[in-house]
Parts: sequence; structure tokens; C-alpha cells
Amino acid sequence: MTTALVTGGAGFIGSNLADALVADGRRVHVVDDLSSGHAFHVSDEVTLHEMDIRAGAELAALVASLRPATIFHLAAQTDVRKAIEHPGLDADVNIVGTITGLEGASAG
Repeated sequence: MTTALVTGGAGFIGSNLADALVADGRRVHVVDDLSSGHAFHVSDEVTLHEMDIRAGAELAALVASLRPATIFHLAAQTDVRKAIEHPGLDADVNIVGTITGLEGASAG
């Protein structure tokens, strides 16, 4: 059984992707800080890791321990009002978070 990791997996799209991966026979782990997603979206067959994608060492350690065959990166700050009010936060989550995720993926 292969393992998949879904960042942002407690959101609408991520949780549906996680469910589809489970139905496909994969072991699924979700990384989400629950800032906009909700734990109740994550099914019982999926393991939720509550963490910020910008937590580089923590994310790298998780990837190294899971050794997922595939990582789906869906975590993002998507609220347009927040992006306008706090563009630095938006860039930090969406740009730095993606870079951190890529670095974490390469550690695995």
C-alpha cells in the first residue's frame, strides 16, 4: 500500500482528494493547520497532522518518517480579504509555505 500526503487536506478540495486516495487503496496522511479547514472534514481512514506548512523541520521530519510516494500540495491562504489586509502573511503562507514544503519533500 502506497502512502500519500495531502497538505491542506482538511479543506473542501483536500479532504475530497484524501477520500478519493483512500478509495484508491492508499494510506493517506493530511497536514493542515486548521486555519480555514476543519478536522471534521478528515475521514477516520485518514491521519491528520495538525501543523503549519511553514514548520520546516517538523514537516521534513514527517516526510522522512512517512516516505510518501506522492505529495499533493493544496495548503494555501485563499481569503482575498486577508490577502489585501495582510499581504505579508499571504506571501508567507503561500510562497514561503510552498518553498518549505518543497524542501520538506526533498528531505524524504
